[in-house]
Amino acid sequence: MKKLAIQNLILDDSDVENKIQRIGLEILEDNTDESKITLFGISNNGKLIAEKLVSYINKISDIETVLIEVVIENGAPEYTRKLNILDESIIIVGDVSQTGKTLQIVISNLMMHEPSKIKTSVIINRDQTMYPVKIDYVGLSLSTSVNEHVDVMVDEKNRFSVYLS
Repeated sequence: MKKLAIQNLILDDSDVENKIQRIGLEILEDNTDESKITLFGISNNGKLIAEKLVSYINKISDIETVLIEVVIENGAPEYTRKLNILDESIIIVGDVSQTGKTLQIVISNLMMHEPSKIKTSVIINRDQTMYPVKIDYVGLSLSTSVNEHVDVMVDEKNRFSVYLS
């Protein structure tokens, strides 16, 4: 793996934590009439971000929050628990939106379960969406070229750092 230089650092852990808190507040503002919010954390990083969102929301609100991990296997989403999301508010959480494909796969699958609404959240939106996905909660929007790559790194203490290479 290519070693990343410090000048490529976009966000450090403190920045990411601030983005997560701001996104948490936005989620609460959009769900004031809800009694429950279900967050779907995509794979490892999305799940860690969703865990931090759930923790923050639980600190400042009485709205019930549920976390379900999503893993994409052979182009289809698999969930860590049985879905019962009829008429619920859903937030799909990822780390970086590159093309929107992963988010589109999850959204399409969750639509069959008839939630009341589905919103999306990422820490980094690269503004290169090739699929019809709107990112509702964004930590940072980056206009990057297709040759550039955004890496979200998580250390053993679950501290985040985001690099552009």
